[in-house]
Amino acid sequence: MKGKNRILLLALALMLTVVLQACGGNNNKQEGTTPKSENNATDTPAPANVTLKVWGDLGNQAVLEEPYKQINAAFTAKHPNIKLEYDFAQNDQSLGVALQAQELPDLFIVQGDKTSKMSEMQRNGFLLDLSSYNMDLSRFTDAEKAYCTIDGKLYCSLPSFFDTNVVYYNKDIYEKAGISVPTNWDEFVAGLEALKTSGVTPIALAGKSEWDRAWPVFALAPAFANDVLKASLTGQGKLTDDSSLAEMFQAFRDFADNGYFAKDFLAVDGAGAQFAFTNGKAATIIDGTWSNSTYVASGINLGRFPIPNKEGKRIVQSSYSNFMTYAVSANSKQPEAAIEYLNFLNSLEAQQIMEDFTGLVPTLKDIVAKDEGVKELAVFDEAGLNIYSVLTALSTPEKNAADIMMKDVIPKLMTSAITGEEAVQILDQASTYPN
Repeated sequence: MKGKNRILLLALALMLTVVLQACGGNNNKQEGTTPKSENNATDTPAPANVTLKVWGDLGNQAVLEEPYKQINAAFTAKHPNIKLEYDFAQNDQSLGVALQAQELPDLFIVQGDKTSKMSEMQRNGFLLDLSSYNMDLSRFTDAEKAYCTIDGKLYCSLPSFFDTNVVYYNKDIYEKAGISVPTNWDEFVAGLEALKTSGVTPIALAGKSEWDRAWPVFALAPAFANDVLKASLTGQGKLTDDSSLAEMFQAFRDFADNGYFAKDFLAVDGAGAQFAFTNGKAATIIDGTWSNSTYVASGINLGRFPIPNKEGKRIVQSSYSNFMTYAVSANSKQPEAAIEYLNFLNSLEAQQIMEDFTGLVPTLKDIVAKDEGVKELAVFDEAGLNIYSVLTALSTPEKNAADIMMKDVIPKLMTSAITGEEAVQILDQASTYPN
């Protein structure tokens, strides 16, 4: 999903809602713009000398530029009749504008079932139904197929990597401070206190960046409150059913109150926080697995661990990476060529290229992990829920609980304006629970 997928997503959610409402459910079926999903794909001849416009993830261009150069070169070598115009142009704003103008590129990134956005685009006819194109999905699990499936129909190339949030730490700083990888929550907090006492900023946090400042909450939520999140998502309970979620938000506030973030963290953006960590100004940073290659490239003595809970269990938020999950515009004039590109993204060859450059955590057994560091990212006891996805599921067009957490609750916790208990009350009031 910095995807870091990354994901200004809430701005897109608002914009997308406006766009979809503005466009209406049948606008894509105006004369001359009939979705190609209604065509019989098997009767269409093979593409010849065509050009595909493909959007890359602008927010992750630094991570994805080199792998996509290699992937696209390998694709065009196999398909010399298909020219790619690959442009790192996709972010929330550009996608919203393209939807409104009905000028989507042939291929663009979607986030599967992580949020409601892909299904909103499908309902409004923006996506090509891939079901009739006989794509080879034999290497993928049912969960990976479900990521791209809406009402039994396929709408994107499948995920092959796993996203989560971990603590990246500087081994040299930890060793100098006499700190080991924590085996439970108390040891983790004691380590942060020891780092502060030694004069090192314990955690680099980008207080200015809406998403980067939220990664600690994403990491803490399943460690503290996976059961209550699961119960709320399935209609078996509410966010307020026990104190675990309030304790999680309070722990995040305590980090700020106790000075575990840098003094000026509210003015620091994502790049600034990463720079503080890679330059040794901060001992740790809580970030996504998608940033692994950035920290490896910095040359620091890097380690990684998931945050353990009070019982020592390592429950991590889990979701599929959308670095390679592309949808085809329903109005693409070259659907067969676009399908060929998706088939290549679904191939081991393309996935191994992505792995070799980024060091993501593979979910397919035949992808060879880049190095031992990748294996370290995959060490956890249980794959838990993503709090943003849970709150999205509890949201309505009138009250977006996920949006409220990102834009209201987390900033107030960072500035000690609310307690953890008040944070949960706010989110509970914004949530609509399933029956």
